[in-house]
Amino acid sequence: MEQRELLLQFMNTLSPIKGVEYMAYWVVSVSIPLMIAYCLLLRKRFGDIDRIPGPFLARWTPFWLAYHVRLGQRYQAVHRLHEKYGVFARISPNHVSIADKDAIAIIYGHGSKALQKSAFYDAFVNETPSVFSTVGKEDHSRKRRLVAHAFSSQSLQHFTTFLENNMHSFVCQMDRICESSRSVNALLWFNYLSFDILSDLVFGEPIGMIKNASDIVTVQDVNGETFEEHAISIVDEREHLATIIGLHPSFNFLTRLIPDPFFIRAHKSSVALGNLARRQVLRRLQVPSTRVDILAKLIETHRSDTSSSSISAIIFLILTHPQVYKKLMDTLDSAIKSEEPTYEEVKDIPYLDATINEGYLFFPPGCQLNQLNKQSRLRYHATTAIGLHRVVPEGGITCCGVYFPPGTEISVPAWTIQRDPKIWTDPNVFRPERWLESADLKPFLLTFGKGSRACLGRNLAYMEMRIVIATVLTRYTLQLESDVLITKEGFMHKPLHLMAKFQRRQYH
Repeated sequence: MEQRELLLQFMNTLSPIKGVEYMAYWVVSVSIPLMIAYCLLLRKRFGDIDRIPGPFLARWTPFWLAYHVRLGQRYQAVHRLHEKYGVFARISPNHVSIADKDAIAIIYGHGSKALQKSAFYDAFVNETPSVFSTVGKEDHSRKRRLVAHAFSSQSLQHFTTFLENNMHSFVCQMDRICESSRSVNALLWFNYLSFDILSDLVFGEPIGMIKNASDIVTVQDVNGETFEEHAISIVDEREHLATIIGLHPSFNFLTRLIPDPFFIRAHKSSVALGNLARRQVLRRLQVPSTRVDILAKLIETHRSDTSSSSISAIIFLILTHPQVYKKLMDTLDSAIKSEEPTYEEVKDIPYLDATINEGYLFFPPGCQLNQLNKQSRLRYHATTAIGLHRVVPEGGITCCGVYFPPGTEISVPAWTIQRDPKIWTDPNVFRPERWLESADLKPFLLTFGKGSRACLGRNLAYMEMRIVIATVLTRYTLQLESDVLITKEGFMHKPLHLMAKFQRRQYH
């Protein structure tokens, strides 16, 4: 009964649209039996993992996982399974989640022992596979070698001027907002800043969001026609859709027919995202430039990072933890002597880096925080909360004492690992000092992935986080409208908004 109700709830999340209900009903009625037959074949092939516990619906179909991904709750649902079943949990017919720190090196290793990404990542391909979405190990190695140097710490030092110039544009807008004494959605402005920085570095000029105080951008389709789109929403919706359709080969087809407004918007966003990249690349190639930017070194485009979400979450955590705020402000005031910090001033501040790491590790999942009972009710979770999919190679592998046959998908749930008291001792406490006390924690920070498939943008993200957080906190006093941070999960875990009032801080 419980599994039947879960499937009905999944269908009830799909809001009907007149004229297509019958078609959707027919498609689903036919497709579900076919999918079940497919899953029966999978069970026969992967009978060795039948002993792994999991929900009935998850062991037979991908609908259990799809339902929770659609609602943006995958990390929570998988964590509850591990609380119930222990280290191993079956989250779909051919996918086992492994919540054990020893599994990280096995699943996300380096070199020849590294497991290949699964077909899940095919859903993130727009026109051609990027470094992120390339599945094959040889293709990925070739692409990574071409671009890795451009994202090295040494190469990125040449781009600090671009960061500082965009930061100046940002503070000019924030100074005007201070004069108005009104609250703004800080997350939105951090999004504008991150898009402008990345566009400036990759495409040769800011995309113009800070200047226009808007995420509306001009995109260009394959026929050369231009039109306007909301860039932030097309990135978010495209990412969320890919996280769903990557779960099963049939979902790309089904999500085009099921009358869910989200699926309709998200498929349009997939096209729009490619149009946005096309427009920016063509503009860069058509305008001669002697500037040394990332596109001058690369022959491909890159995904937008998630720095704006992390900045919002970390600033929220700092402001809701007075002891951390005071210690960080004392540290920043001692190290920074200018009203608009340069990257040189912020690049080597250990407590700032510790706070960033702690924020990457944790941020609140939309729970109520209050002054009477803050500590007991405070929960955190990682920016990357889900387990990154990998596929077992020929010959199979043994992981944490359990054998997995070839073709099995396995993953390590980031949020669950980053809540493990055996690693963190006090996992529900926001305490940056832990990073200064021990160098042994970094292997368990999964924000940027691990091994040969770790995120290339890690160094750029840290650069941006350092200069943005340091500038915002030393230049402004922020007053939050609420002690609640509501979040959602697509592929990444992000806040929905951060309403705050900015006031100029007296220069120290």
